[in-house]
Amino acid sequence: MAEVDRNDDTIWRWVLHHYRFDLARRERRNVVVAAYDSESEFQTEFERYTQIIRDEIARGTRSSRENLSGVTLEPGHLSAAARGHNARRAIEHGVSPERVLTTGALPHNMAVLTFTKDDMARSAR
Repeated sequence: MAEVDRNDDTIWRWVLHHYRFDLARRERRNVVVAAYDSESEFQTEFERYTQIIRDEIARGTRSSRENLSGVTLEPGHLSAAARGHNARRAIEHGVSPERVLTTGALPHNMAVLTFTKDDMARSAR
């Protein structure tokens, strides 16, 4: 298996998550198992890891609440998410997010609408 860095924002990556108790954070959450640069490698590892978890649940050494999932991250995903976070924080603090918005694309689930004084005057007519 050719594992890649999950945070390498220059490539497509398929990330395998295991929902389990995380001792370091003392909470249940999706813990990153590995990231792959090929969907077929991801599918192979997903099936292998699923069988391991099923066997451990059957033996009683794992909780039945645990599960596996995966996500596909496209190039630029992390930088777009960071820009979205910074734009949201700027707006929350009453600052124009214009400088953040001109540095690149926002995440797919975010849009920012702006109104100028001229827009407001036109809508008041």
